[in-house]
Amino acid sequence: MDFADVGRMLLRRWPITAPLMLLTVAAVAWALLGVPQQAKVTGHVTLLPQREQYSPAIGDTVLSNPWTPVTLADVIAVRLDSPALAEDLFNQGYRGEWTVTVINTGAAIIAIEVLADTEADARRVIDVMDGLIADEVTTRQSTFGLAEGAKITTVPLADADIVENDNSTRRRYAVLAAGAGTVLAVSAAALAEWLSRRRRRAADGY
Repeated sequence: MDFADVGRMLLRRWPITAPLMLLTVAAVAWALLGVPQQAKVTGHVTLLPQREQYSPAIGDTVLSNPWTPVTLADVIAVRLDSPALAEDLFNQGYRGEWTVTVINTGAAIIAIEVLADTEADARRVIDVMDGLIADEVTTRQSTFGLAEGAKITTVPLADADIVENDNSTRRRYAVLAAGAGTVLAVSAAALAEWLSRRRRRAADGY
């Protein structure tokens, strides 16, 4: 059975399929218009490289930093993307989904894209991520006994936050409604066809 056959079957059984298709259209319209938009906020934190020149005291051993901004950012991104952290923040009342990307521009920029029901929820996640990044940068350098000038530091770029409305949830619901409604209509038409053929065979004595 190809698409043309399915179309003819739906037309033959229009008293059954028409109401189902109308319900499908209504469900899709509700998904596109009734499901609330979500807020997508993208925050940025820059990891600044250690200062090139600093003056240790005479006779002091100068320890070099094993991290670069990019390698440190990559390790922190793995931590921020971990399921354990997501579960911990959820238990603390933070709501949203996020992805973390490292942008290498000479220094390193960690971009956190948060999708939440409201902009306030998304910004709460951004704020806690900023704090986690600062803590991670400090902790991962603390065991090396580095001079201040040898340390990588962080600068949150709050003035570079990107705020958008996101319709992906609406589109996902609309696709699901359209798919489910179409499958239901085709199944109902196919059942009606089968019952009709069965009645004809019974009437013919088969």
